[in-house]
Amino acid sequence: MGKNVRDVIERVKSKLTDLKSSLPPGVQVVTTYDRSDLIDRSIDTLRHTLIEELIIVSVVILIFLWHVPSAIIPIVTIPIAVILAFIPMHEVGLTANIMSLGGIAIAIGAMVDAAIVVVEQTHKKLEHWEADGRPGPAAAVVIGR
Repeated sequence: MGKNVRDVIERVKSKLTDLKSSLPPGVQVVTTYDRSDLIDRSIDTLRHTLIEELIIVSVVILIFLWHVPSAIIPIVTIPIAVILAFIPMHEVGLTANIMSLGGIAIAIGAMVDAAIVVVEQTHKKLEHWEADGRPGPAAAVVIGR
């Protein structure tokens, strides 16, 4: 309880391999349920989802705004946000499990939606700022002052 499941599974597999030589002839240990494949597939799914969402966000922003720097913002911030989600987990000794990986995958979708909305809204604010003759600094417009 409270241990890294992948490490425990590997230790059990190792121990079972060691036990095979001491078993009587004709007796074998058969694994009926191994979660290691499920864990590995979940991690691969999260990785795939992150890459897929970054590509989709970049394409959507580039198509609708034709602005490369705006596409770079979510490309950089989304992976950083995912990494930052793991820091508190590591600090309190929690390992990533199926539920946390699933939650992070769902959160990536919400972050993607938010990134597109924020970038589009910022562009609209800057369009109005330019139409008004650029009163004040652009940073104040982007921040919302």
